[in-house]
Amino acid sequence: MKIAMVAEHANPLPAHRGEPACPASLHACAVSRQLAKRGHKVTVYSRRSDPDQPDGRTRMARGVSVVYLDAGPSRPLRDGQEAEHTGAFGSALAAALDEEVPDVLHAVGWTSGLAALHAQARCDRDQNSTPIVQTFHSLNASEQRSGLSHQPERARMETILASRADHVLVNSTDQQGELARLGVPRHQVSVVPFGVDTDHFSVEGSASSQPWRTRREERPRLVSVTSLDGPGGAARLVEAMVRLPEAELLIVSTAEDHDVALDENARAVELLAKEAGVDDRFHLTGPVERKELPRLLRSADVYVSAAAYDPYGGAVVEAMACGLPVVATATGAIPGAVLHRTSGVLMRFGRPDEVARAVRAVLNTPTMSSAYGIAAADRARSRFTWQRIAVETELAYERSLPQTPELDDSDEDRTDGLLLSTASG
Repeated sequence: MKIAMVAEHANPLPAHRGEPACPASLHACAVSRQLAKRGHKVTVYSRRSDPDQPDGRTRMARGVSVVYLDAGPSRPLRDGQEAEHTGAFGSALAAALDEEVPDVLHAVGWTSGLAALHAQARCDRDQNSTPIVQTFHSLNASEQRSGLSHQPERARMETILASRADHVLVNSTDQQGELARLGVPRHQVSVVPFGVDTDHFSVEGSASSQPWRTRREERPRLVSVTSLDGPGGAARLVEAMVRLPEAELLIVSTAEDHDVALDENARAVELLAKEAGVDDRFHLTGPVERKELPRLLRSADVYVSAAAYDPYGGAVVEAMACGLPVVATATGAIPGAVLHRTSGVLMRFGRPDEVARAVRAVLNTPTMSSAYGIAAADRARSRFTWQRIAVETELAYERSLPQTPELDDSDEDRTDGLLLSTASG
């Protein structure tokens, strides 16, 4: 199958090189590589965000190519600017697809979906349209329910895209429910979560001691990989440390385009730690390269998150794969990843007192903590491998093809069968 993956603002090459990358870029990179391993040919179309990015087709891996399309300025765009150049991107995409018509268009993100619809309308020369599979990593409707801002234009576009796509992929049942409330039939939506490379993120391997000031035996270690703005929950974690005098906390920032030393959010969090009197037990670092992140995670005792909304859950799943018990707010994709009181503890609100109480319950019961870590690693390996995510994505492609009859509840059995054939091969 020839797959055109439309990832307007998700360049997969940095993730392929092991550099810090946003979750959408990591998703495009990992899924495209796994689909290629299954015999498909994948071309990822991304907006040129750097003048040094190559022209033409760039080989990323066997069976995977990246094509940068000119649309707007050749620099990264802020969230409010991303949709401004989608029309130009869609036109450039249509021209590119004229040269090689794919079997399926897979749009990653809502602006990519708009571009794919635009290209589909311009490229189709017969009555059978190229099917579109739409991935939503987040929905504004879900974000609003978590207290984040309302973006009416985006919310309207997401509703239109979900109804126009041949099949829709979301990260969580929460998002599936939102689409059902918007009138999208449940059989048209599949929950395909964010994945993890369990060969890279695993229990086995060395641990990093560099970020910490004390030995593990002297002080329990908490780690969180999150954004430093309000929704990321970093401030709440710092405030929770006042109630956890026995522990130390490391926060790894996910802000790719900010040096921690120049980041206003980072300065605010560090000032909060100083005012709270926990700066001697608090560490803040910028984005960590992918090859180093497992070592850092394995050096901690508990992974903690107080995010107001986490649509991906990727950092949590990576921590689980490294055998860490998880304490996290039950929001976004997290409830689908963490089994409450089996692989960790889910909190309702993630307030500082709630965080401290849950963390202390885990730390004060070593047997339970160990059991959570074992269950977390097992769940990551059994449910969240990128191989499985690719198989489930492939099934969505099959659903979208016009000649394929609608699949039924045996999809899960087919997924397991495909995975077994992959493993045996």
